[in-house]
Amino acid sequence: MISTNRSKRNRNVRPVLAALEDRALLNAALPHLSHDAAVPAHVQHASEHTTTKSHGGPAITPINTVSSHGYQFSNFDGPNAGTNAAAGTNVNGISNTGNAVGFTIDNNGNFLNFTTNPLRSNSAKTLNINGSTTAMAFGTNSAGAVVGTDGNGNAFVLNRGFVQTFIPHGGTSATAFGINDGGVIVGQYNNGNATPGFIRVNGRSTITINAPSGPNVVNAQSINNKGLVVGFYVGNDGQDHGFLTVEKKAKNGTLTGTPIADPTIPAVPGEPGATFVFSQVLAVNDKGIAVGYYGDSTTSQHGFIYNTNTGQYTFLDDPSEAFNNGVEVTQITGITNSGEITGFYSDANGVFHGFVATPSRV
Repeated sequence: MISTNRSKRNRNVRPVLAALEDRALLNAALPHLSHDAAVPAHVQHASEHTTTKSHGGPAITPINTVSSHGYQFSNFDGPNAGTNAAAGTNVNGISNTGNAVGFTIDNNGNFLNFTTNPLRSNSAKTLNINGSTTAMAFGTNSAGAVVGTDGNGNAFVLNRGFVQTFIPHGGTSATAFGINDGGVIVGQYNNGNATPGFIRVNGRSTITINAPSGPNVVNAQSINNKGLVVGFYVGNDGQDHGFLTVEKKAKNGTLTGTPIADPTIPAVPGEPGATFVFSQVLAVNDKGIAVGYYGDSTTSQHGFIYNTNTGQYTFLDDPSEAFNNGVEVTQITGITNSGEITGFYSDANGVFHGFVATPSRV
């Protein structure tokens, strides 16, 4: 979903769908991973399936359950997931009840939006966004409301079977990325001159979020139940950087994001000399623990957990990710109040798979 003013700087080096690499406004052409398989970066992992049971509805396909760095990852494919490079499963958010939301991409590039709780069931619920074949679901809350883009330039909220589309402040296009348990929605809209973020407090009140610097391209990704907003913006260097802000600090319907310090990235096996390029903060829970991912100079992407209270980063990848043509991908896209995280990773063929990971309990 690259906004019109961002399409000029589309990063060919980044291996993920344009719709997810920028999480911006308008769907664009899909850059593909190379089809040349590389040797997996990790040792072979146990292939036991999760112990969830099917309760009707379209099925998800468990892949394996594997542990890493204090988390147990349950990896899976959504319904009708493709098997070609750049196809597969993208899980984009998770509610505090453990319900994950995202979409699959088949081998013809078609999208199928769904929700599922892979720790409880192998069933999924498909989502109908006004019959759109290009809609993308990005966020969900404990009541089951889902937000995203309808694929036609409108943000949407799907609640109890009814779809409402909207564009804040009379803009030309919009995407919703997150919704909290109170129904407050965050996202991004295009006003013709810039693409600021927004907080849709209710159907009548919307707050604009401006960037700390740069061309005022803001992706407000998540808002917790305390009004803390996280996301990312385009800086003066033309790269994405994290930000946070607080809803109650708005004045005259406007906020300016506070930059989040970029991570000092660790050394990663298979990526000698890699340096930091960009970061995207994608979700935050009520404890102020945020998640996201960073991109490095090898064009790989790696997940992180960020504590907004202390400023500390913890780096975490799905242990089943693998290199494809020298590139590996993990994005952490959601976190619950109990610390479960969700996201997706790429395998040695460049295919994406979803995960929900639970932290070890001491």
